[in-house]
Amino acid sequence: MSTEENCERFEGLTCGFGSVMNGNVSVSIPTTVGTIDLSKPFSNADTSIWGQISKNGTTFASSAPSLNDGAMFSDKTSLYLFGGAISMAPGAPGIPPTNVVYQYNIGESQWTHVNPGGDPVQRVLIGMSAQSSTTSVGYYLGGAITPLSNPSFYAESNSNPYMIEGLVQFNERSATLKNSSTSQMNSDGTIAEGYLALIESLGSEGVLITFGGFTNIAGAPSGLEDSDLADPSFQWPLANVSIYDIGNGTWYLQAATGDIPPWRYMGCSVHVAAPDQSSHSIYVFGGWGNSFGGSDGNVYVLSIPSFQWIRVNKDSNRRSRHSCNLLGNHTMLVVGGIQPIGEQVLPSDATGCDTSPMFAQGLGMFSLNNHSWATNYYPSDGASPYEIHPSISNVIGGNENGNATIQTPAGGFSQQALGSLLGAHQLPIDAVGTSPNDKSMSPTGTKRFTRGIIGGIVVATIAGLAIILTILFILLRRRYLWLHPTRPKISNPILHERKASELNSLPGPSEMIDDTSAAHEMWSPMDKPLPARPFDEKIVSLHEMEGGDLGIRPVERDLERERAEVDKKARIVANRYVRCVE
Repeated sequence: MSTEENCERFEGLTCGFGSVMNGNVSVSIPTTVGTIDLSKPFSNADTSIWGQISKNGTTFASSAPSLNDGAMFSDKTSLYLFGGAISMAPGAPGIPPTNVVYQYNIGESQWTHVNPGGDPVQRVLIGMSAQSSTTSVGYYLGGAITPLSNPSFYAESNSNPYMIEGLVQFNERSATLKNSSTSQMNSDGTIAEGYLALIESLGSEGVLITFGGFTNIAGAPSGLEDSDLADPSFQWPLANVSIYDIGNGTWYLQAATGDIPPWRYMGCSVHVAAPDQSSHSIYVFGGWGNSFGGSDGNVYVLSIPSFQWIRVNKDSNRRSRHSCNLLGNHTMLVVGGIQPIGEQVLPSDATGCDTSPMFAQGLGMFSLNNHSWATNYYPSDGASPYEIHPSISNVIGGNENGNATIQTPAGGFSQQALGSLLGAHQLPIDAVGTSPNDKSMSPTGTKRFTRGIIGGIVVATIAGLAIILTILFILLRRRYLWLHPTRPKISNPILHERKASELNSLPGPSEMIDDTSAAHEMWSPMDKPLPARPFDEKIVSLHEMEGGDLGIRPVERDLERERAEVDKKARIVANRYVRCVE
């Protein structure tokens, strides 16, 4: 008799199936679905809280089998049993059923077999699932195929399980399946028994976030036993996070930092958003780390969009093969599971199944507001708003209502589009260039300026200098015309030759100019050639490394020439800065 059978027989809970719907929690049991009325207070030690939905109808078509490691979806009017493999519990089928979905109509109290349309999908198990609350779509990510899940596979001798690619979307209203590629999710495109969160408020249709669990080349024979996963090459670290934009069908990869949990699988998670949507907390509990020492009973949070891991509760409640649901606004309900005994992830008897008071009847409750475990649930308390705990806001900034000040990962986003998808934004800047929550000071005690402020100061300085030089040019020009009422005529304009800049390896003009225009690296070509001068038509060479008199060598030193020289210098400098500002 297997441990899973023991858990089912002694405690009435099958690992992997669990859903909250219409104010009730539903859990798959060998021949029934157990329900709890969440509109009333309850204690996990009270055996009278359970209601039952029988799986045994009057006909085969009105019955549902007992299956392990699948998913339970709900559209508020029906329950749907998707995927899974045959169980060793009493009442389980002798061979795997065909790829149908089992629907229970709550109003009619009736089971039916649904043959979904759309993309063909084989019966899978040990994937991860999430349920939309707005579109009646269930998501099933990754998983594997084994002889216990596929009837044709079951009949083959010496057949080995293997992992598969794919994200299955089950539309519960139209009973159709859509299978999307996961080849870009990670290096293998596969995942099993990891963690999955659906954040519906992000993107056009929501985003899926996944991490942990194990992976292997799609189609490669896999043992899928706990002992097979000791090889780190199969383990997907929790520092590597994959994000799927449902609306655009795009995968992103992002590195997370902080208090990263040790690798694990077969745990559970729930998602809750800050009241102002400035951050999203994915609470992670339990899972097996391939050894007792590598496992823990801590509760962690992956904060989005900063991708910071935060340990929010340290406890000894080691657990695996359980599921999680969000009750009310801030209670994580843990359903089912196994408590490892020593180095045994699967104890040989029922001693590891739901025996501790904290998880009586396989039910545990964790407050997301207080970050503590409880054995009782009160709907009136669950209806109060979710508040960011200080253990989170101390890391990402803000307060109990949100206002997260850290909106980007420590190493930046892997792609700019990912930051936009997750709603990351820059903080508002005050008059001195600091964010409202940034009190850091420079070594001199003054607040640091941003690039925008520095750029504004530079532009303002250049513009002011250009105005002064322009006025100087006008005054000198008027004085010159008063002293020289007539000017000699020259038929052709003087073209000023420019030496190549150090940025230009070829002889001739720099990359910013053409062959006939006076130019400099800091300003654009002139619209018109320089006007004729009344003195010798000497070629003038301008270069950014040449200072002093800009290379002008007057032939005569009389007063008239010096005034003309000042005139020309003013024209060149004023024109340069005016065009730079433009």
